[in-house]
Amino acid sequence: MAKKADKNIVASLLDLPEFEPETAAVELPRLGIVLELQELPYDKLKIISREQDPDIHLILASVVNHPEMRQEAWYHDKKGCATPVDALKKLLRKGEVTKVTRIIDLLNGYGAGSVVPLEREKAAVDAAVEYLEKN
Repeated sequence: MAKKADKNIVASLLDLPEFEPETAAVELPRLGIVLELQELPYDKLKIISREQDPDIHLILASVVNHPEMRQEAWYHDKKGCATPVDALKKLLRKGEVTKVTRIIDLLNGYGAGSVVPLEREKAAVDAAVEYLEKN
């Protein structure tokens, strides 16, 4: 009986749909750009968390609409930096990094409302972000 239950569990896991990453957009008005962000697989998140400057690495890995951020012509020639991480650290302000990483965290299922939508908490976070952006 247990073997049949195990086979049913395995079969149901095999029937799960393929990973389709969620996406979100975040605007950086000071720079006049919109970053399209994509959810990352767990193993990639673990690798990024071990990097120096993990927030910047997280942003670089999640942005899908600005591939030039990873190209030497942008970070070395245009920004005068040795790596894309250095160029992004030079370009973004701390509050912008915090805002973008907060959105990425929500995409990846970390934070208020990630499993069960908690509109009140999400609204509070959005209000706090808006307040900080204005001040």
